[in-house]
Amino acid sequence: MNWDAITAISSVLSMIAFFATAIYIRSQLKQAEKDRYLAITNQLFGIWESREFMEAQLWLLHRLEECTWEAFVQAHRADEGEVAFHRVGSYYDRVGTLVRRGLVDEEEILSTIGPYAIATWQKIEPLVREARRIENSVLFDDFELLIPACRACYVPAEGKLADVLPFSLAQPRHRISPSELRKLLEKGADLTLLDVRTPAQVRMHPETLPSAHWIPVPELGARFHELPATSKVIAFCACPEEVTSSRAALFLHSQGYTALALTGGYDAWRKAGLPLVELPLEGSESGETSVTSKAAPITLPINGQGDVLPAALLAAGA
Repeated sequence: MNWDAITAISSVLSMIAFFATAIYIRSQLKQAEKDRYLAITNQLFGIWESREFMEAQLWLLHRLEECTWEAFVQAHRADEGEVAFHRVGSYYDRVGTLVRRGLVDEEEILSTIGPYAIATWQKIEPLVREARRIENSVLFDDFELLIPACRACYVPAEGKLADVLPFSLAQPRHRISPSELRKLLEKGADLTLLDVRTPAQVRMHPETLPSAHWIPVPELGARFHELPATSKVIAFCACPEEVTSSRAALFLHSQGYTALALTGGYDAWRKAGLPLVELPLEGSESGETSVTSKAAPITLPINGQGDVLPAALLAAGA
């Protein structure tokens, strides 16, 4: 008997068995990884598509009016607003953690939820930053880190630095910087400055740009005719990403005006040390600033159709 041949055959068979076992284990691991990925993504999409989550997310996008954490806490502590804030913010923060650790493919999931994540972050960012200083220093950190990847999936051609306002016709190209505005004012350009901050925001900083008209957004539908129709309107607000002022500018466009939003709004102008004047306010007996309650619906032309958008919804950054 040729033991050398038998030994050689045994070695070959052992090697074949080893590689077959390795291939099998690898295939099982890949299947387990696929199953885990499917389980995670199915769970994420299940939560995102749930009625409770969608209602909370839409509350933030269309009904949240506060731009400071203090005002938010005073208005919504222990009610549906605080629930929506933490439900939606924690969800996107968890997605950010999973993406950061490579447990989900960002292109697979962010192509669907990315625009909503961007819009939600743009709405709650000032609240989050203040809350980090007051209550939780790492609040929604992974949510913030997720935003560049969301932008890359939402606008692939522009990449992670894409400057967009999801679901808005008023995109960032309709802007003017404080320095550009100052130069135009110094040259005597025919401009109308429009302050669309809320009364609460004005009470915090009762100053405005020189010669500005103060018309809070809820009143714009009823009072836009007070603005000269022949001059260019520069609207400014106190919200991040100029969300409120850009929508005010869009409404004015629909009424035949030429309008732009001031980049950075009132805060950018003030922090640049540019001129401000005191804004005279009418107060009630209780000391609260009075605001006209009659707000006409604002109609925005979308795809050639006239869709009525309530002024209060516009003010909330809808």
